[in-house]
Amino acid sequence: MKKLVLLLTLSICGLVVARAQERTTGNFSRQIYFQKMYTLLDTTYKDNAKNIAFIINEVGRILDDPQMGITSISVVSSASPDGYQIRNEMYSNERAASIQKVIVGRYPQTKDLFKVKSLGVDWEGAIKVVEASDVKYKDEVLKILREYPVEEEQNGKLVYPRIDNLRRLHGGIPYKWLTDNAFKELRKTVVVVDFYKEIPAQPQEPVVTPPPAANPPAQPAEPVVQPAPEPLPQPVLAVKTNFLYDFGATPNISVEIPLGRKWSVAAEYTFPWWVWNDNSRAWQVLYWDMSARRWLGNRNVKDVLSGWFVGLTGGAGYYDVEPHRSLPHRGWQGWFWTGSIEGGYAFWLNDRWSMEFSVAAGYLGTDYSKYKGVMGDEHLVWQHDSHRHYFGPTKANASIVYHIYKKGDKAKRKQLREQRRNEK
Repeated sequence: MKKLVLLLTLSICGLVVARAQERTTGNFSRQIYFQKMYTLLDTTYKDNAKNIAFIINEVGRILDDPQMGITSISVVSSASPDGYQIRNEMYSNERAASIQKVIVGRYPQTKDLFKVKSLGVDWEGAIKVVEASDVKYKDEVLKILREYPVEEEQNGKLVYPRIDNLRRLHGGIPYKWLTDNAFKELRKTVVVVDFYKEIPAQPQEPVVTPPPAANPPAQPAEPVVQPAPEPLPQPVLAVKTNFLYDFGATPNISVEIPLGRKWSVAAEYTFPWWVWNDNSRAWQVLYWDMSARRWLGNRNVKDVLSGWFVGLTGGAGYYDVEPHRSLPHRGWQGWFWTGSIEGGYAFWLNDRWSMEFSVAAGYLGTDYSKYKGVMGDEHLVWQHDSHRHYFGPTKANASIVYHIYKKGDKAKRKQLREQRRNEK
């Protein structure tokens, strides 16, 4: 009898635990569309803003609920038949990657949940949209789509019979109509989010229906989350010159390399080496400096190497200065070194050029020799040695900057700038 009671007790406990561990599953999906040759999210196109906001909101709601979780996020992307086959494969891959990047950028913990698939050209979808359309010569178009091979080798060369014959059919009339009206539905990425919800065991309680409220509270509107704008491609190098020095007959050049989106390092070389009036005047300076900068503000929405910055800079150089007019045949030669704190602001003019303004203040020290020029300044006679220390402003900068990018970023920069103009 005791054994029977024990078995019944264990069975009941097992049922309770099983009930406590039950879960329901579900999913939701949305489609994101792309314009021709576009691979980045454009929130101004079709219902993309509404759909991506829904995905972001729902994923956040599930992640914030301790009784819910995401099983997987499936991203399936495709391209339309118009265009070159190889590029369409690339567009399909990059469209899937761009949507994944938007979601992971908002919720990094979802990175390992993605199942990304690129269909390339969606030929099956093309057949369906043609069947549902009123394109001229529909039967002939469908025959080409169903029976002609996508690609084959002829005389050692890869050709594409399906798209080539479609373009030539009746002088391209049906092909043009399809590219203008039907094929745009194939340039899309489908996002499917699979999730679950735990069902905890709930004690049975009598149901009490509360009386209706006289003035039920209004339901708050669901917040719409707009995804952060895609950052412009990061330059690998910036080349610039301080035209304040250039106007003062002091040529210079510097390079700056971004380290991520918040930091950069730069090196500058200043090299005026002028001698004139039969060696009786000289303006010769060779100066090298290095600097490190911290770019301020929300770098997720600001372009690289733009906005406010602060930094540290230090350098050293050699000079030979003989003004002649104010001090006839007198000059100074020596070494100097600097260490400063700088601050400034930079802004873009277009996708290649920008302007930068900054000032620096700190320490400057120099060891020098004073000399006198004799025999038509062909010989320099030493007068005495000395050194100086200075604290105060050390540099003023107004530079024009040219940015160098990786190969292949030109189209992406152009696309992003067009997208931003449309959003404004």
